[in-house]
Amino acid sequence: MKQITIYRLLTYILLPFASFFAVMDLIMLMSAVGNPSLLFAVFLIAAFCIYVFASMIFLTRHIDRNKHAKNSLKDWVKVNAYASLLLDIKHFLVSALGIFYMGEHDLRNVVDKFLETQPNMPSNINVTLFVQIMRGAAYFLFFFSFVLLVHITMGLRLLKQYAYLFADEVIEQD
Repeated sequence: MKQITIYRLLTYILLPFASFFAVMDLIMLMSAVGNPSLLFAVFLIAAFCIYVFASMIFLTRHIDRNKHAKNSLKDWVKVNAYASLLLDIKHFLVSALGIFYMGEHDLRNVVDKFLETQPNMPSNINVTLFVQIMRGAAYFLFFFSFVLLVHITMGLRLLKQYAYLFADEVIEQD
């Protein structure tokens, strides 16, 4: 029961992000029409959104109520969990770890070069502030990546644990 509570909490943490990413994904889809190289990123973000919403449906409609679920729901959760895992590792975790392991001097050089290319940048944004923002973003990405990784792991375990909900006949278990 404790596992379900943690899974529920993580699901509620991920829901606002999935909603935000869903809106952003629709905007990216419009851009991807003109730039097909964005389609893979659009696919991964859509998979993350579908995974979170399908997991929520599995949790609230089927686990909580001990109600039969279609096999297609299990397939939606599984396939999109693996695609979300790819998104998590490829984009979130690697980005966060890249910033963490980049030395202070190297990070300042990268930020300095970036700020030189931005002539209209407000004067109150300096290299130190931008480095702090990047470090804060890295901590957030790492936290988000960890939450998503734990959620995916728990979700796949729950699919196995509650496999009887996908059977042709539901056997009541307490």
